[in-house]
Order: sequence, then C-alpha cells, then structure tokens
Amino acid sequence: MYYVALLSAAELYGASEHRPPFFQVMLKENRRRLVCGKVEVEFIARQDLENTPVLERATPRGTIRVSSPEATALELVGYAERCGGLGNVAAVLSDMGDAMRSTKLLAAARLCPVVWVQRLGYLLDGAGRNDLSKRLVRYVEREATLFAPLVRARTMRGAPKNERWKLAVNADLEPLNLERH
Repeated sequence: MYYVALLSAAELYGASEHRPPFFQVMLKENRRRLVCGKVEVEFIARQDLENTPVLERATPRGTIRVSSPEATALELVGYAERCGGLGNVAAVLSDMGDAMRSTKLLAAARLCPVVWVQRLGYLLDGAGRNDLSKRLVRYVEREATLFAPLVRARTMRGAPKNERWKLAVNADLEPLNLERH
C-alpha cells in the first residue's frame, strides 16, 4: 500500500510553487530513495497509513493514490522536517486552503496525533482560515491535555503560550503574521 504524500500531494491541491526536489510517497516501512529517469522518489514511513483518507487520481500512466487535501495538511505539519520546516508548511497550507473542507479536516484529525491538529489549527488561524480551524478547536479542547511546542525540535522554555491551541509558540514563522492568542 502507498500514496502520494506531503509536498507532492500538496502540489496537486494548488501549492505548485512548493514543488519538492523529489516525488514524496508514503509507505508502511522505510525504503531508500529511488531514481527512475529524471524522477527521484523519496519514501516516507507511516505505520498507520491504511487509515489515511486517500483519493484516486487519473494520470497518463494510470491511477495513483493521493492523500486527501485534509490528510495532506495534517501530514505536512507532522512531517514538517521533510517539507522545508514549519515556516514552509505554513506557506503551502495557505496555497492549498481552498482544497480543504472543515468536516473532512475534522475526520482526518481524529486519525492522527493531536499535536498535529494543534499545530495545524494554529497555522490555519494565522493564514486567516478560521473557516477550516473552527471545528478543530473543540477537538483540541477535548483531546490535548498538555501544551506542546509549535516547533518540535526547539525548547518551550520562555515561549509565549497560545491558549486556543495549547501551544508554546517557540518560533516566529514567516511569511505569515501569526498572532499569539
């Protein structure tokens, strides 16, 4: 089982300016990069990928499985280090926001770590997409028990707290002007 994921999927949903240098595919287990002609394929492991909402897309060479726009948004946040960092993810989300639906976003959120939902909600608010984040707030209120760092690899010490998303805002993400609630 596989599906096109992360920046490669986001490109199909309107974020074409953020094309990765390689084609990103999610698999159940790690696998080395593959070069096929001019295309380099990066494989990323996700143990529970069978739960990820996917769509089938027709291509000139056949049908491929692609993570849904909503699942793509959550995975971009969850695998931010594979996508140029959370600042780049914020820009990608801004470009692909119209492809997402709030009800489907909530359904996809229930299938991933709550910290991904916290970070995604914060980024959507920062992009002015409260229409997408409004359902996620109630979910985070119920499910998130602790504050999490906005950027995973940075310390939370001294970082301002965002009560709405239960995040320690330990980074200033550009290009968005993200408010600290």
